[in-house]
Amino acid sequence: MKHLRADARRARGMAAAGAAAFIFASPAAAPADTAPHSGQPKAGEANVLTKLLAPRIAPTSGRPEDDGAFAPPMTEPNIGDRQTDAKCLEAADPSGLKRCKPAAGSNVLLPNGKLLYWNNLGGTENVNFSIVGEYGTVSTNDEARVLDLGAGNAKPAWALPSPVDGGANPNGERASEPLIPGGETTETFNDGALFGSHQSFLPDGRVLIQGGTDYSLDPGVNGLPLGVVELSGLRATRIFDPKTNTFTRTGDTNKGRWYPTQVSLGNGQTLVFGGVGKLLKPIYKEDLTQSGQNVLTTERYDPATGKWTDEGTRAKQDLPLYPRMHLLPNGKVFFNASGQSFNPNGQSLGQAGWINQKIYDPRARSWRDVGIPGLTDAKGAPSLFPGFRGSMSSTMMPLEPDQDGNYTKASFLTAGGVLALSPGSYIPVADSRITTVDTSQKRERTETRTTGPLAGTRWFGQQVLLPTGDVMQFSGGDKDEVVGPGTEFPRQQAEIFDPKTEKWSPAAVAARPRTYHNTGVLLPSGEVLIGGHATISTLYLNNTTLPGGFAPHDGRDPSFEVYKPPYLFRGKRPVIQQAGGSMGYGDTFDVKLAPGTSAEEIDSVRLVRNTAITHVIDADQRQVVLPVVKRAGQTLTVKSPPTGDVAPAGPYMLFVNGKSDKGAVPSEAKLLMVGGSSAAIAKQCVSRRAFTVHVKRRFRNKLRSAVVTLNGKRVHSLKGRRSSAPITLKGLPKGVVTVRITMRTKSGKKVVDERRYRTCAPKRKRR
Repeated sequence: MKHLRADARRARGMAAAGAAAFIFASPAAAPADTAPHSGQPKAGEANVLTKLLAPRIAPTSGRPEDDGAFAPPMTEPNIGDRQTDAKCLEAADPSGLKRCKPAAGSNVLLPNGKLLYWNNLGGTENVNFSIVGEYGTVSTNDEARVLDLGAGNAKPAWALPSPVDGGANPNGERASEPLIPGGETTETFNDGALFGSHQSFLPDGRVLIQGGTDYSLDPGVNGLPLGVVELSGLRATRIFDPKTNTFTRTGDTNKGRWYPTQVSLGNGQTLVFGGVGKLLKPIYKEDLTQSGQNVLTTERYDPATGKWTDEGTRAKQDLPLYPRMHLLPNGKVFFNASGQSFNPNGQSLGQAGWINQKIYDPRARSWRDVGIPGLTDAKGAPSLFPGFRGSMSSTMMPLEPDQDGNYTKASFLTAGGVLALSPGSYIPVADSRITTVDTSQKRERTETRTTGPLAGTRWFGQQVLLPTGDVMQFSGGDKDEVVGPGTEFPRQQAEIFDPKTEKWSPAAVAARPRTYHNTGVLLPSGEVLIGGHATISTLYLNNTTLPGGFAPHDGRDPSFEVYKPPYLFRGKRPVIQQAGGSMGYGDTFDVKLAPGTSAEEIDSVRLVRNTAITHVIDADQRQVVLPVVKRAGQTLTVKSPPTGDVAPAGPYMLFVNGKSDKGAVPSEAKLLMVGGSSAAIAKQCVSRRAFTVHVKRRFRNKLRSAVVTLNGKRVHSLKGRRSSAPITLKGLPKGVVTVRITMRTKSGKKVVDERRYRTCAPKRKRR
């Protein structure tokens, strides 16, 4: 969400008893069983207005081999154990709150190929007059689902995870003090919402989910239905296990966060950036110096301990909500001068700095500004729209090795979104640009160039990188919905970006409008699953859809559509017969093709990380082009990523792209895990100051040489019969250290292994 927010005037007008909401409210919200909006005005609606204002469908060839095609929508058939076509059912308990089918505002492709998704803005269907005045006590925790698309992605089956709402904050612990002592409602049924959290994969394929929403009326009085809504960020962190379909709790963060961003590091740890403690009234009486701004601290999660630790003073940074962050191939983290457009009450004190791209160094635990994107492009001409961009996707383009096999450049495509800082420009742009970060030198260099524009302006467009390197953009609206909810027209026509020409082209048109909280997921089949659409109540009042073809604002759309990209209509696809279930670092890896496909027919082999998307951001999204070192019959031998900085450990899809006259044709993917055990294994530490690393016995006869590094610094070389090295931690701060062994075998193979260790307490001397 870009944020559920009323500006200062609206908040003042609707505070207290919410009188203004009563004055301007339309009749009751649409019935729960209203059919989903088609995106087109009904007969008798304001057709003249629609013709003047609604986005036009750009002409295309109409051929699926050019435009792709959408399959018919599909929707969960049940609410709980009751089969129904309705989107919501009236409550069966005294609460009076409806239970609704969740819309996929957040979606994760699990290692087993199933999808975990959850709702956003749960309970807006319960609003009668004003979402600002009522939502704190009628909102609900967001429900999650596990979706198995079945054969051909056409036989879906849904399952309920346990607990269905993720199970966070069951006792309603408050993140901060209320605005007025004793003047905040204390209901607990909606204090652990998944909405507002962020998610990423742990190295073993489980899903780490930090943050979320604690709803209340602040000020408000228990038992009274009206006040002023507040959305507070959670310290809670959940882990979802796809093997058991269960959520469990792990360590809390030090700060409550709403709309943070998680980034997986190459060593298996996770960083969390940004977020806000309280959205609408960010006044923190326990520490007034933190008021009026986003969470400045950066925190690190270690799966070995299950705890978060503060990165320290130099790691503090004011960032927008859901800052667009990416792990660079040198292990540093890049902020692409983009995020959600406004927050607390229209601003954060440090928002002027959002126009700068930044790089965070997890080793030094410090930041560096690296320029304003688009101020000058790669050709020396300034961009028409430089600086910060709000509510748009930031897509990492494929990482490609240089002639020496090193990954030293990362490029990021952004298109559309709104301009300027908070509250943004309301009207989005069609502007598109690519920023490239060169990591080949000690100090990274950035440059930005303008590409061809989108066919139409777009806010909250969902970009999906295809295995061919093309980029799709789906969904969104023609105006910023959070500034004027319900006044936007949906963007249902997809667009395709060609990285060779750097131009966008219009494509097929989706059946359903999906403006806010939409998602897109690349599937192992090479198709794309789009879903979501959970809106703020119209004009911050109730769920009345404006006539004339405007986007539906009657709650949410729980349906999904499968998009078939043009390459699925280009004829024969290559088939992977065997590729193994795991891939280590710095090794070679065989991919066996099915009979009828020769290795010579393959153009490229690509490793694509499983999607974990919310609010058009997947910070871990990446695609790695793997060097093909040998082709023999039906077997390709490829080189795996050298380190976790290039491909963080976790679940991936392996695609091979075949050649055709019309462009690359990808196979279906093989699901595998990257970053598993390899040859060199280090033993456990024996004291706080020293321990020893050893090469496994069965590899010692194969060892030609090895280099041992400690936190990136070379400390030992192994040659001949020497197969162990002492490691001293003297002079290093307490905490986690990273030991990496890069081994060269007698056959010429390079094998890399990385292990992390916690400093242990020294042994006591015997008396």
